[in-house]
Amino acid sequence: MPKKNSCTPVKNILKNIYLNFRKTLLKVVAMFIANRKVPDLETGQGIQKILFMRIDRVGDLVLSLPALRALKQKFPHCELVVLASPSNQSLLLHNPYVDAVLTYDQKNSIRNKLRIIKQLRSHRFDLAIDPYLDYELKGALISFLSGANKRLGRASYGREVFFNIEAPKIKDDQHFVDSTLAILEPLGIRAGDRTPEIFLTGNEKRWAKNWLQEKGVRSNFIVGIHPGAYYETQRWLPEGFAEVTYRLKKNNQLDLVIFGGPDDEDLVARICSTIGGEVPTYIAHDLRRFAALAYCCNALICNNSGPLHMAVALRIPTISMMGPTNRDRWMPIGNIHTVLRIDDLPCIGCNLGYCKIETHDCMRLITSSMVLGAVEDILQAGNK
Repeated sequence: MPKKNSCTPVKNILKNIYLNFRKTLLKVVAMFIANRKVPDLETGQGIQKILFMRIDRVGDLVLSLPALRALKQKFPHCELVVLASPSNQSLLLHNPYVDAVLTYDQKNSIRNKLRIIKQLRSHRFDLAIDPYLDYELKGALISFLSGANKRLGRASYGREVFFNIEAPKIKDDQHFVDSTLAILEPLGIRAGDRTPEIFLTGNEKRWAKNWLQEKGVRSNFIVGIHPGAYYETQRWLPEGFAEVTYRLKKNNQLDLVIFGGPDDEDLVARICSTIGGEVPTYIAHDLRRFAALAYCCNALICNNSGPLHMAVALRIPTISMMGPTNRDRWMPIGNIHTVLRIDDLPCIGCNLGYCKIETHDCMRLITSSMVLGAVEDILQAGNK
């Protein structure tokens, strides 16, 4: 099963107590840290090596790709190194704006984590950037331990103690891409291009075409279906995906492929057993192969999750279901995407990992007919 965000009201109270205590404690720690503020970096003087950290989830990395492009365009002669997670690092392969990728595994032992810190220090970074938007300390602490003499990151419950460049405050209605780009403003970067991009090789595209042919997928219109999501509350109902798959399967104008992550095998099997008959499935243990297969699709039906933002970066039209997610922050970028959302619910966009009214109406009220209508619109647009 996927990891659940189970922050109940009681847990939220305890979390707030902890965070405020931590903030007070870190203010005391700050008295013992020589942390001279850096006033101006717009000229880039003295910056030869940059560390950019994105050690969290796939979607967060994908939506940070415009920031990596903007950094390299501003400082083309600098070495840009990204510290990524095991789950997202492969998406940086063949990216012309990234010079090197290092991997930080949060599941590693303390010994291995110290080894990574030693490796970071050996690079002698001039600037470390932690674009993380929440309260966790990992990125802030790593940036400090990296040895970089200039460190840029967000303030949140004491995280600011480990940075010496002040980042702009986050706006509530700001898209994740724009928030990540905004952190670069102290460097004189105000990027206009906010579209993420994943770079596939010719061999990867050929592998995907061969795989589809072997599975009997030969039509000119392929619909991918990905029912997974990191948080369970962000998932549309499995029976909804099953009904859409069953009805699309009868349409002889198109072919289907069902995707899933390593934690979605049971979910995919449940959908397939419900509809009866064969539908090609791909459980993505290799993100780049999923990206290559998605690239061959004419549309992807999914939840608001990592696969959605990967499809956006591949310029694939998407149909996504959005419930508790913050709309302004997580909307897919571009006018080729359809977002299905029940906007008139009083609790819509609560951004919680549990349903406080215990109905999950924000997802339950999205119907298969709404999804099928969106597919038909894309199909008709492709036939014009």
